[in-house]
Amino acid sequence: MYPQFRKTPVLFVAALLAVVVLTLTACSMSGGVKLSSNSALVDMTIRQDEFDQFSLNAGTHGSGPYDNLLDRVTSVELHDGFIRFVGTVGQPDWSEVDASFDLSLAAENNALKASIIAVNIPGMDLNSHRIVDANHDLEEDFTHVVNHSHNDVMFKEVVVEEGVLRLKVQVIFDYDLELQ
Repeated sequence: MYPQFRKTPVLFVAALLAVVVLTLTACSMSGGVKLSSNSALVDMTIRQDEFDQFSLNAGTHGSGPYDNLLDRVTSVELHDGFIRFVGTVGQPDWSEVDASFDLSLAAENNALKASIIAVNIPGMDLNSHRIVDANHDLEEDFTHVVNHSHNDVMFKEVVVEEGVLRLKVQVIFDYDLELQ
């Protein structure tokens, strides 16, 4: 049983990362948190079953760079080097066909980088304007977030492996902590 999102996988990824970072800074989970006087380095590992459990409870709605790629997302899978969004797309005769796309995630210059690296959607390939536009919009969105975050959150490492998402995120505080 997987969640069904209407055309919003990018919001799902953003929501997942935000919730995980906030949860880990608030309490202890698998991975670890290292504190210094003005920052925390959050090292987390999310297994496929935890990813599935989160996605069952996430009800993200809205629009984003990938909102016109899949009509319905039926599962989100962690593979070696990418995240696969699996779902369906509607056809002109009102039928639905299976479709998917693969999203690469990485940390580059303390920012999160994402791009579509494979497409299995009827009538589309990596050079289709919808794919090119989605990648361009996502790059602009992440650049905007980094430029306006004042480096408060820095992605040090993002690795997607078969069944596992590993993240290292550094959170900079506006104040110094008194560590004992």
